[in-house]
This record gives sequence, structure tokens and C-alpha cells, in this order.
Amino acid sequence: MGQNTFAQNDNAIELVFAKNVTNSIKHENTTVAKGNVEFKHGTTRLFCDSALYFRDKDLIHAYGKVQINQADTVNLYCDSLKYDGKTKISKLISNVRFRDKEYLLLTDSLEYNSNSSIGKYKNWATITTVNSDLTLTSKKGYYYSTNKTFFFKDSVHVTDEKYELFSDTLEFRTLEESAHFHGPTTILLDSSTVECSRGNYFTKTDDVQLWNGATILEPGRRFYADSLIFNQTKDIGEGFCNVNLYDSTEQVKFLSDYLYKIKNNEQIILKENARILNYSEKDTLYLGGDTITYYQDTLTENKKTVIENNVVIYNQGLFVRCDSAYYSEPDSILKLHKSPIIWNENRQLYADSILSAYYDNKFHNMELFENAMIISEFDSTHYDQVKGKYMKAKLDSSNIEQIRVETNAQTLYFVSEESKDTLTPDKKVLMGMNKVDCNIIVLRFLEQEINSIAFLDIPTSVFTPIEQVKPKDLYLKGFKWEIDKKPSPILTD
Repeated sequence: MGQNTFAQNDNAIELVFAKNVTNSIKHENTTVAKGNVEFKHGTTRLFCDSALYFRDKDLIHAYGKVQINQADTVNLYCDSLKYDGKTKISKLISNVRFRDKEYLLLTDSLEYNSNSSIGKYKNWATITTVNSDLTLTSKKGYYYSTNKTFFFKDSVHVTDEKYELFSDTLEFRTLEESAHFHGPTTILLDSSTVECSRGNYFTKTDDVQLWNGATILEPGRRFYADSLIFNQTKDIGEGFCNVNLYDSTEQVKFLSDYLYKIKNNEQIILKENARILNYSEKDTLYLGGDTITYYQDTLTENKKTVIENNVVIYNQGLFVRCDSAYYSEPDSILKLHKSPIIWNENRQLYADSILSAYYDNKFHNMELFENAMIISEFDSTHYDQVKGKYMKAKLDSSNIEQIRVETNAQTLYFVSEESKDTLTPDKKVLMGMNKVDCNIIVLRFLEQEINSIAFLDIPTSVFTPIEQVKPKDLYLKGFKWEIDKKPSPILTD
């Protein structure tokens, strides 16, 4: 049979061809078409073995080798179909196949709207590609053929030669080959695992953008941030807000509100509330500052750390503040610059710059250069003080054992004796102040207290009874007691 039209307007369904056309005996106003049947409705063409066309309802029931073609770009295949000409909605049943130039979708039932060019399924589907090994399954899904976008919901599983993905909700934009996650998602990459709630993955460039809390797991490393940008191929990443990068191999944790890392963690930059925790079996070295840059040479395994502005360091009872710090692991040297201050027990040490040996997770020898001073609190008003151009301290487990003061050495300390009052026998009575000028002074400590003082090279000493000491003489030049700046151990948590 040739061409037939069953309506007199521009939206008419047109029976283009059928070998046999009759009127239905069972249904009024119904055409029965058999044999290589073809219908046309706008840009939509329908092919099948046989069909019932309900003319008064603009409804087609098609059977056997059913195919829908829309604008020569979208092809749908199934065993049977119901097409509503008024709404241009097709309901495909059994052995449904959806194909365009790149993707093939298989399911048992699907609804396709020719007006909006949207197809949807509600009972599982598998999607494969013509030009790659990508395979996707999900319980529910939509396909927007106009912009070539899939939207998958419930039990989404994607396999590809470069990754495997599990998600609650996934949007896949085929033109730019990008996946967009709108629910809990896990991505298994070549050498890492990504866990997130929302984000984008651009498969061509291996760029990952994640937010609402994201974690990247690699062998020996865990990288978390509220938001992450990461490139799998280049191993470059950025983290924003509540950043936490833990390297279990090196036993180092990096914390900040911004982090930038390059390949193999060869360089890590931390900014905004930046902290590094270096763990050992017993103790933790805490480093904090506005900006921390961590360098690691993967060939020599040499490591160094640079901290800038508002520096805080803590380890085994030693607390440090300064505005610039540098630590070289090969040399085991920690350099402190720009007004460094160290607190140890009830003592405060400071100088223009300080150099310390740090290894085996402990502070060892320490050198103080220019305007070096040590202050110990005797009581809230009186302070024992030692001053010099250069000091060298010997430490054991971060406890000061000996201090040698050289060049223009001075000390000012208070002499006391035990109270003779039987009611307060433990109370010390302040007797006077001793001031000594000497070229070299050596202090030795026992159980955190000064055990002995040696004055070398022609010392001069002046003792003043306490009642004769003037307020202006209580302090050596350059004295500053800044206990309020001492970091709290809670900062290291």
C-alpha cells in the first residue's frame, strides 16, 4: 500500500507504507497495518512488522521488530510499542534497545518523549559505548538526546578502562565526557580511590572536582577536604577547608584550610591555619604557621620544611613561637628567625635567631645568636635572668641540661633562704639580688632546676639586699616576659 494520511492538519500521523492495510473488526476507527509497516509523525519515523492505529485517539500499537527513528540521530528498538500521537510519548516494551551514534542502552521497558527528546527507564538498564570499553548499569535513568546527557539514579555502576565508579546519582555528559555526581559516590582509579558526595570527573583530562566532603585514598596516603581538585595523571591536587592529608609511610599529617600538592608529595603548600604533625612512637612534633611549604626529594628522600608567619612549634615540653622557621631533615637542623621565643618548663629563651639540632624526634643542641636571653620566673615580680651575645644549650629529651653563655655575659638572679617560720617552713624568703658580669657563664641543670653556675674569665659581682633593689634594676636590658604568647598544648590536637 502507498502513502496514507489519517488527519487533515500539520500534526497528522502518516502511514507511509504497509503491505496490507485493513480496518479492524474488533476496534472502531482502527486501522490494521501488516508487513514492513512505516509511520511518520513530524521528525519521528516508526517501523514494525504490524500495527494497530486507533485513528480517533491518535494512538499506535506496534508489534514485532519495532524501531523508532528521530531526526536520523536517535534510534529505539523493541518487541512492542505504544505511541501516543497527541503527546508524542512512546512506551517501549521487551528487549528495548536505544542507540545513537555513540551509545547503546539495553532495558526491558522505556518511555521516550519525542517532543522533549527525553527517554526514561525505571527497571534497570545497561549502557555501553561504540568507541570505548565503558559500561554503565543503574536501576533508573533518563537520556536527554538533545544535549547527549544521561542521568542515572539508584545503584549506579560504571566500568571503564581508566576507572570504576559506584554512585547513588550520576549525570554523564557524553559530549564533554564528564561525570557529575549528585549523591554518595566511590571512584576506583588506577592507583587511588575517591569517595565523595558531590563532584565532577572529566575523563579526557583525568581532572576531578569534589565538594561537600571528599576523600582520596592512595597507598600510604589519605587526603580529605571539604572541597578537592585533583588530577590523577599528574598527581596534582588542591584542597579547600578542613584539609587533612595523612602520609602513613612518613607518619606525617598535614592540616590546613588550603593545600596544594604536586606529584608524589614532592612539594606540599599549606595555608590558612596550617599545621604539620610529625608522629613517632611516643612523641609528636607539631609545626604550625600561616604558610607551610614541605619539600621531599623522592630520589634522595631528603625533606625540608619552611614555615612563615605566626610560627608555632611544640615537642616534648618545648614550645616555640617565631615568624619564620626552616627545618632540614638531612642536616637535622631547625632554624628559627624573626623574634623566636622558646618556653621550657618555667623558663623562657629568646634571641634574634636560634639554631637547633632536631633528630630522633627530640631537640638536642641549641644555639642562640645576638641578644640572647634566658628568663626563669622566681615569683610574679622577680625573674632570674641570663643574657649574652651567644648561647649554646645542651638538651636531653628536650630538657635543658647545660647552657653556656659567651661574650658580654650577664646574669641577674635572686637569692633566698627557707623561712624560719614553723607555720610556713616551705616558704622561701627573698634576701637579695645578685648581678654578675662575665665573659663566659656556664649553667648546669638537674631535674629542671639550676644546679650550679660557673663564672669564667674575670667575673664582677654585685649583691644588693632586696629592700635596696630599685624597680628599674629588676631587669636586664632587653627583658621581656611573654608567657601569654606560650602556645597551649591543645593546639597540637
